[in-house]
Amino acid sequence: MARKNDYRHYLKATLGGLIDRLELSELRKDFLKNRWLDQVLWLEGRATKERNRHYLLRMVTIVGGVIVPALVGLNNQGDARFRAALGWTAFGLSQTVAISAAVEEFFAHGEKYRNYRNTAEGMKIEGWQFFQLTGQYRDFDSHDEAYKVFASRVEQYIQQDVQGFLARLTDRQEEDKKTTQETVAQNSELALNELNIRLEEQAQFFEEERRRLEAEKQTAEHKAQAVSEAQAVLSSADGTLTQNGASTDGVPTDLPPLGATALDWHEEIVVPKLPTSNRQTSQNGAAVVATKAVPQLATAETVAQALECSLSDCQTYLPGILEALQEFDILDKQVFVGILATVRVETGGFKPVHEWGGEKYWKRYEGRGDLGNVNPGDGVKYHGRGYIQLTGRANYRDYGKKLGVDLEGNPDLAMDPEVSAKVLASYFKDRGVATAARAGDWRRVRKLVNGGYHGWDVFSKYIDRAKARIV
Repeated sequence: MARKNDYRHYLKATLGGLIDRLELSELRKDFLKNRWLDQVLWLEGRATKERNRHYLLRMVTIVGGVIVPALVGLNNQGDARFRAALGWTAFGLSQTVAISAAVEEFFAHGEKYRNYRNTAEGMKIEGWQFFQLTGQYRDFDSHDEAYKVFASRVEQYIQQDVQGFLARLTDRQEEDKKTTQETVAQNSELALNELNIRLEEQAQFFEEERRRLEAEKQTAEHKAQAVSEAQAVLSSADGTLTQNGASTDGVPTDLPPLGATALDWHEEIVVPKLPTSNRQTSQNGAAVVATKAVPQLATAETVAQALECSLSDCQTYLPGILEALQEFDILDKQVFVGILATVRVETGGFKPVHEWGGEKYWKRYEGRGDLGNVNPGDGVKYHGRGYIQLTGRANYRDYGKKLGVDLEGNPDLAMDPEVSAKVLASYFKDRGVATAARAGDWRRVRKLVNGGYHGWDVFSKYIDRAKARIV
């Protein structure tokens, strides 16, 4: 602080001494001191303050930007307390860096420093030329003659500085206004997207409710039909003859009517003759039913080109996916395209994978009742696996029952290619994904799989590539 004041005093004394030695009236000397010299000193002071603030904020931003990544890297080492301390330190430092950058962006100390410095240097150069009668003052014989021009030039510098400040202020206001308009437009678009998502969720909910009620109705009708058939059987049991016309005289008379009739019940079963085209004979003469061939909608080479992934993976896993789609009766080109794009975006390639992130990331599923994770460790145990990232104890249990596999007891079975393919096909059929794919509603396909539209750009890219080669 003392050095700054010493320089100001030195500058004021030096320039003031030069003014006193000029052959000018006292009034004009006072003008030079109060108008030109004071303005130069003020600009010098403002430039110094803005420079110091700019350098401080830039130093915090740059140094913090170097230290934070290093702390994050160290956070993976050491015991839990050490990692926690480093984590909070990195967080605090990152906030400091962000605040420093924001303060510099808002107050523009660097820009102000350059403007003050340029104006101060311009006025000092103008003063030196006036004192020595050089530059544009070289045609004057005395300082008294050049005074009017110098005074006019000083006022121009001051006026330009004020106008420059106002222009920068106006530009900043226009920029803030534009930013505000863009923010409002963006928020409006986000609100509209959120509304569309909620409407889609409600429509999906009502569709699922409609299907559930329809299924319950069909179940009730089947039960009613079964009861009606049972009543018809009971009614026939009250007669004296069996269905084949045989007498019940040899039946013990101490049994209740139904039991007595049941002891002498006969039924003829007509077994239709199997088509010979579907039967083959093995070497030992046993009959073997031929397996229906799986339509090959695309070769492994075509899939590898469409999805930009490993050919060997496509050769290994494509047959199992096609078989699963046929088993669940959803094997057609539109569904196949949706399957390919889904597997590509969910796995990053074309094979069953564990969910990215490791145990540290999987722990975020702990205590998720909506996923059925009710026991400690369920989040890690039932993390995402397979082609479609089956996640949560409840989903492992449900799909295990559907497929006849103990996925809940042994969740790593979800990485088995055959099981993973069947989970994928079952999900597409049960959740209406296959229906959306047949309709070409690819946004709905992504929504039903992802719950939102995360990864939509990648998904839509591979939809287009697969359609161009398969459909």
